[in-house]
Amino acid sequence: MTYIEFVGEILKYAGIPALIAIGLKSSFDVKLENLKSELNYLKAKENFKFTKLHEKRFKVLEKTFEYLNTNLNLLASHTSPFKFIPEGESFDENEQKVSKEYRDAHNQFLKYFNSNSIYFDKETEVLLLKFFQETAEIFNAYDQRQIMKAMGDSLDREENLKSIMAYKKIPEIIHPLKKEIEIKFRELLGE
Repeated sequence: MTYIEFVGEILKYAGIPALIAIGLKSSFDVKLENLKSELNYLKAKENFKFTKLHEKRFKVLEKTFEYLNTNLNLLASHTSPFKFIPEGESFDENEQKVSKEYRDAHNQFLKYFNSNSIYFDKETEVLLLKFFQETAEIFNAYDQRQIMKAMGDSLDREENLKSIMAYKKIPEIIHPLKKEIEIKFRELLGE
């Protein structure tokens, strides 16, 4: 039996309802194909956005890690009790120079973070904010002596001791915090 004969037999017994069903099936097939095409288009568009977002996130993580290490190294060298003083420079001149260098680097890092914090999950953002807070406290404890000296004043015994011992807080507070940040970065990178 051919297709035409088959349709004829259906019409003989089923009549108009069969013709409508055949027409509806064709209409639904076309609509279904259109929906599949639209879904594939939206899926491809979403994948593109997702890829671009992750590319940006990776760049932010890389730059943030660079800032993190730079700031930590500057803080450690600035607060260290053993320093190299360039020839022709006094201790106080060197302290002022490295103090400004650290402040500028810290502020640049903070500005970058504030502009890009949206790319971090909440836990990483909290860890980085804690890093800023703790490094600022260590720096300020150390730098108080220079500030007071520049004003012609000096710190009391307790504050002076706090300033001298500020460098000890780096391995105690900052290194473990940095390790936590590294772990979070690796998680964000998919390790």
